[in-house]
Amino acid sequence: MMDKNIQKPIIMGNYYYGEGEMAWAWWQYNQAELAIIGDSTISPRRKLVSDITKEISKRDPNAVFMISTEAPQLGEAHTIESIPWVEGYPDPPEFFEDRNVFIETRHFFSNSYFNLIAKILDVSRSQLLPPISFKPHIEGPLQGYRRAIESLSDDVNYKEKLMDHLLKIGKIPWVQVKDHGKTYYIETTGSVYEQALSFLTAAWSFWAMTCQKDDPQQMLLVIELPEELLRHNVDPVIEKIIIETLKILKYVSIVTTTSIVLSSEMLYPAPEMKLRYKLFFETANSDINLNHESLKNVIDPQLLHEWKNGNPNVGLWMDDVTSNPDDTRIVVRVGDQSPFFWDDYEQS
Repeated sequence: MMDKNIQKPIIMGNYYYGEGEMAWAWWQYNQAELAIIGDSTISPRRKLVSDITKEISKRDPNAVFMISTEAPQLGEAHTIESIPWVEGYPDPPEFFEDRNVFIETRHFFSNSYFNLIAKILDVSRSQLLPPISFKPHIEGPLQGYRRAIESLSDDVNYKEKLMDHLLKIGKIPWVQVKDHGKTYYIETTGSVYEQALSFLTAAWSFWAMTCQKDDPQQMLLVIELPEELLRHNVDPVIEKIIIETLKILKYVSIVTTTSIVLSSEMLYPAPEMKLRYKLFFETANSDINLNHESLKNVIDPQLLHEWKNGNPNVGLWMDDVTSNPDDTRIVVRVGDQSPFFWDDYEQS
């Protein structure tokens, strides 16, 4: 059963003006999307995200998942084996409302996976594998890729590598970090294609896991992408895969009890994802600079004054949906205390 104790707002900080507390009703359908933007070293972004995940995990260790670029932490191995399970099923019957979404998502993940492998191996996609065929009335497209790989001649020098990748898909390594939920660590020392493949793999396993769940589980998925994948000059193949993957994860948040936090040094692609909430802290090597001259008429000068004086814990909360103009941009302060549940909250 879903834990009602975590269906309460999280107090993340205080309003800069006045005594009010800033609360995020993170589990509610219309509030379940937040981007936290800020430099990884000079802003409190990562600490705030860590504190949020810790607070939720204390209530329910199964609620938090994080795709992270931070250095791996020790924890208990947690393997997700949901991809073969999802691929073992036929296409859904015609009467399923989101049948086409499921079919297109399965195709996207397996096709994108091998597109990136072709880039990593420096082999043209048309040369990598012969055309695949599969039987949608009994299986998913990955089975067709499996047969195509197995049919390759042993003289093909990358056949063994492709077989290894098939094995990896079956068991995706997440880590149960104490008090912080389950984390998938992206290896950021590899090429941009390897980093993109790592992110795609994590997202694929999370999506497949949500397909496998029978009982509703309130979950928070934190997504932290390598900034190299978000630069304007990245390979269009990577850009397309990243955006489509994020759209799939957002769809998961719409149709399941999953909330999303995009934690990033970059503003892109939060606007493309149409995330309702954004919390801006000070940035450095980013695609947005709130100190820029062109923004001084729309940004509270007191916010910029605080940053100039070395106070990174002041930020700008934005709500792109609210009909109240006073709530569209609010200067807030975090760090006075760690985020905590508003336990006295009663939902009307």
